[in-house]
Amino acid sequence: MKTKIFIGVLMGASLLSLAPLWAQGLDKIAEGAKKEGRVKVGLTVRWEEAGKPGAKKLVEVFQTRYPFLKVEYERVGGSRERERVLSELAAGKISYDVTVLSETQVPTALRANVVEKVDWKSLGVNPQHVHPDGFGVNYRSQLYGIAYNRKLVPDDVGKKLTWEDCAAPKWKKKVAMDSRPRHLEILWQPNVWGREKTLAHARQLAANETIFERDRTGAMTKLALGEYAIDCGSFYSTYYEQTRSGKAEPIGFTLAEPIPVNLGDVVFIPRGAPHLNGAKLWTVWSLSEEGQKLLDEVEGNGSPLIPGTQSAKPIKGKKAAWYEPQYRAKAEEILKEILEAVGLPIVR
Repeated sequence: MKTKIFIGVLMGASLLSLAPLWAQGLDKIAEGAKKEGRVKVGLTVRWEEAGKPGAKKLVEVFQTRYPFLKVEYERVGGSRERERVLSELAAGKISYDVTVLSETQVPTALRANVVEKVDWKSLGVNPQHVHPDGFGVNYRSQLYGIAYNRKLVPDDVGKKLTWEDCAAPKWKKKVAMDSRPRHLEILWQPNVWGREKTLAHARQLAANETIFERDRTGAMTKLALGEYAIDCGSFYSTYYEQTRSGKAEPIGFTLAEPIPVNLGDVVFIPRGAPHLNGAKLWTVWSLSEEGQKLLDEVEGNGSPLIPGTQSAKPIKGKKAAWYEPQYRAKAEEILKEILEAVGLPIVR
């Protein structure tokens, strides 16, 4: 009897040793989260979008997976709300256990020492999603492409549009672009177009009287109505959502190569977060295959690093240009240079 027990113990120990170290670490975090009992999350995903569940579905599935942890969710949207979060943290107020900032806010947050450093890789998070400063993880990926009005631009032309076409004289006064053209920042990188080609392109955009829109969704609506022929630097996820809702019929979309890819916002745990284990558990789960496919389902922003997501399918076998961390950190500086090359753009 003792021999059987001893063998059983050995077998159990062997099985444990075969389990990935990150899984063992996650089990310990789950035990800690049980004691905490709750976690407060402040991210950019809307609770519901056009009557369909967004973050609501993420929370429901997470709590099915971890029923011992109650999730309180609030949306932290654009730059103003993110500035509020950063200001509160600098003043010692911790409103969330997990929250989000833009890449350009990372240096300020690090200097203010308001970030809980976590070894995310050791917990099984894909290294490409881990911020190089140990700040947090990247979440809500974006692919940038060219949307076009199919009545004004036939599919046989639209499907072959290139980034250079966005500044071609034949499309003068017919092109829209976001007032913060992040896709140009990615093309600016030395291993993609480089600085000189990107700035020359920006000057040609000005000569073409390109219209810069503040609202991406609004620009897509105007495109559908025929106000523009082309919208350069559109989010693929926006087009995907319109396709799902049946509103994309007059709009075509092409992912011109190189396809600019941004792995998204920076999600992190504030230093001193009261529910540290719950925060880690939520973050690791949100970057798991299950979490990313759910995000993909509700927003179309799943990671292109996970096969089968809406971001992974269209870039398979194509040339992609990834927004590298060292240049994301200089995003505002790069954008300023691009907009200066444009001159005084027409912004609506």
